[in-house]
Order: sequence, then C-alpha cells, then structure tokens
Amino acid sequence: MLDVSLEMDIDTFHLDVAFTTQSGRTTVLLGESGAGKSTILRLLAGLQMPQRGHIILDGTTYYDSTARISIPPQKRPFGYVFQDYILFPHLTVFENVAFGLRAQHLSRSVIRRSVLEALEMVQLSVLTQRLPTQLSGGQQQRVAIARALALRPQLLLLDEPLAALDAQTRREVRQELRTILREVQITTLLVTHHYLDGLLFGDQLLAVDQGRLVQQGDQRELRDFPRSSYIAELVGVNFFRGQVLHAENNTTCLIRLHQETSSSQPNEVVAMLKEGVTQPANGTEIFVVIDPRSITLHQRQPEGSARNIFQGTIMHIIPLGTSTGSHDGKVRVSIALSQTNAPLTAEVTENSVVRMGLQEGQTIFATFKASEASAYL
Repeated sequence: MLDVSLEMDIDTFHLDVAFTTQSGRTTVLLGESGAGKSTILRLLAGLQMPQRGHIILDGTTYYDSTARISIPPQKRPFGYVFQDYILFPHLTVFENVAFGLRAQHLSRSVIRRSVLEALEMVQLSVLTQRLPTQLSGGQQQRVAIARALALRPQLLLLDEPLAALDAQTRREVRQELRTILREVQITTLLVTHHYLDGLLFGDQLLAVDQGRLVQQGDQRELRDFPRSSYIAELVGVNFFRGQVLHAENNTTCLIRLHQETSSSQPNEVVAMLKEGVTQPANGTEIFVVIDPRSITLHQRQPEGSARNIFQGTIMHIIPLGTSTGSHDGKVRVSIALSQTNAPLTAEVTENSVVRMGLQEGQTIFATFKASEASAYL
C-alpha cells in the first residue's frame, strides 16, 4: 500500500493532499493544468521536498518530516516517466534503457537481460540499436517506459504519458500502456487531465484542484457523485452547490443555489435526492447535478407545471455531431444564467437549434423536472 501525506508552499501555491492506494493497482491523478498533479509526482520521487508529511510504500518510509527521514531520489525504488520522455539523443534504445542500470554498477549480463526483458514488455526488442531520432513519438514513449521498468520499481510514476502524442498515436499507445500496466502489476500513479485516460487506466481516481484533493473514488463514484465543477464538466453534467431550504418529503428538496453576486432573480431549484441519500436537515450543504439531455429550451417563459425555470443568455452553441453521420446531430447550448454564476448546458438536436433560431447572445428559458435534478451530500 502507498500511504501519502504531502504539504508544501510554492510562492502563493499551497499543496495539501493525503491519500492511500492499493499495491499493484493503478491510481490516476486527475485535474486541470496547474492543479498540482505533477508536483505530487516530483515530491514522491524526491525531486522536490515537501515541508510536512510522509511517504510510505509497503511499510517502508521514504519520507517523514516528523521523524526526519528523507531517502534521496536515487535510493528510492521508484520509476519515473516524464511527460517529454527525456531520452538521450546520442544513445541507442538499448543504452537509453540501460542507463539507470549502469548507474547501479550491475554486471553486463544482468543489465542485458533486464534491458531486453523491459523492451520485450513494450514490444521494442527489435529496435535496440535505433537512435531516438529514428523512432516515432509512440516508440519514444515506450522506450521511456521500458527504461523505468528495467529498474524493477516498486512504484511507477507516469506524468501525462500520452500528452505529447498525436490523436491517432495516442489511441494506439493508450491500449498498449493499459496492457503493460495490467501485466506488470506495479503500484502506479498516473497523471492526466483527460477523463478518458482516467476511465481506462484508473482502478482509483483522485481529483486534484488547486493543490487539494477534492474527490477520490472509483469511476462510478466520480461519474454519479461529482464534487467539483471540473469533474462534472469531464463527465458531462451540470453541477451546482447549494443549501437545503427545506425537504418537501423524503425524496424531494428545495435548494438555494450558491451565487457570488446578489441577484433579484430566484436562485432556487427543486431536486430529487439520489437513491440512498437520507433526508437532510435545513441548512445542509448539498450538491445538485442535471443531465444536459433532460433540459428543455424555450424562447418565451413557459407556462405549466415545470418546477425549475431558469432564464439566461446563450454563451456558446457547440455541435457534437452524430455517430451515424445524419444531419440531425446533437448540439450543446451553454447558457449564462441570471440566477447564479454557474452556467447551464442543454443538449438538443441541430433541428431544434434551426427551428428555434438559436443564436449566441440570445435570451432563452430553460426548464427541467424535479425528477431530472439529482441532489446528494
């Protein structure tokens, strides 16, 4: 098991995270650029020093600020694959992979066996004498992974391993890397800002935002119970924070949504409690999500029994296309609401956009049923 607690200040940036991961599994650090993901990897590797905390892997302490333990990076059994690979351009594939092994003064036979085994894992054993400039981007990335695996690490750190690849190569290498990680069963921490990579690689996902761990769990938990606007955007739902005004019954709540500026417009939503969520007390902080597909748009304020009616201005109209190639693909309409600072996104068809004459800057009304708004603690 990897047990981590890290705290440090870098200028005005404050990092404070604590988490545990299972041995032999892959954990994904998910977050936007600048959230602190790569800093966490550097702290684990010993390339930067935290001010407080601990790093314990399978019972061995590599850093503990209280006990004043700090194992230098070259003595930590950790493999690190940087985002830009950092291959030596004048060394062959074999020598690049062997570099860390030679620093350990191992015998030639041990080095050769370890290098060939690592290259076999990444399917590059026939390219041992190539130079990095003679390799594709995907091959260079696999050499970097082989170099880390050749050291037989107890912890593998992967910093945006697919970021430098074009879209087609990324798809190919993504599956190869997934297979490699399943086969080697090394405790792995993988950094990415792509939600798809998190879904494909992560046995556990840790969402990092502004130096804090805002959510952790498996794929289902992050998909069904997002706790930050970043995660909600990744999984494709509208996300709001609010406060319970009162519970109408055991399943339905009236919630006042948070807003940063005062507004004369109502900022309340009626939502159904997610299954398993007990009736909250008045004043309880609560999250609300709405599927964009459940939102209906109107050019005029609608009449009828709709409990949730919001007015706003269309910010963006983004075609999503269609997998069948028809002309009636899906379109996402992003609306700046007058009731709250958070935007609302609806998913409609292209035909609906044309029929209603929707344009950016247009005032629009959006409605959804209480049963389509899910609330949870």
